[in-house]
Amino acid sequence: MEYFDEVLDRKTGEIVRISKGEWITITEMAMSFGVGPRKARAILREMGVLQIEDRGGHCRQRLTRWIVQRGWGKRHEPKGRYPFDVIGPEAQQWIAERWVKTVEKLHDRTLEGESGSAAYALQQFKAGRLHPMRTQQEICWLLDHFPSLSQPEIASIVEVSQQLVSKFAGIRQAQRDKWHEWQRIAA
Repeated sequence: MEYFDEVLDRKTGEIVRISKGEWITITEMAMSFGVGPRKARAILREMGVLQIEDRGGHCRQRLTRWIVQRGWGKRHEPKGRYPFDVIGPEAQQWIAERWVKTVEKLHDRTLEGESGSAAYALQQFKAGRLHPMRTQQEICWLLDHFPSLSQPEIASIVEVSQQLVSKFAGIRQAQRDKWHEWQRIAA
């Protein structure tokens, strides 16, 4: 979407529209790099462009303050709809210059030690399924099959925030506790 500034032309007394360039959403940026929105957000978090905000029980990944203060991005919070952010041309260029190096850094981190074998095992498991796995299922599968992985390692493998891993791990533990309690009562 192209954004404009309306400026008063002091010579003619008319308001003139000046283009501020093409601004795109995070999802549109992901498409331009040929990755999915989840992977793009993981990369942008690693760059320090996005941060996780928890408001009213909803964790959202939003532009960091320094991006907005530089005028590189805008945060939109329309009433009655989901908030979203857009990235300006200068930020797009800054991100493009750092994209490949950040992807390599994340890839190398994921392949280290047990994380690498866990990522490979999850990929193999998903390839053999008829239906795609939801994020919660991927996290629970890793917790079940690789219990020694830390939450940040799981977050890196699944390409989500550590907070989301913590949330789903808590839900999983509560369900397991209920099941064990039911088994104890039934026995």
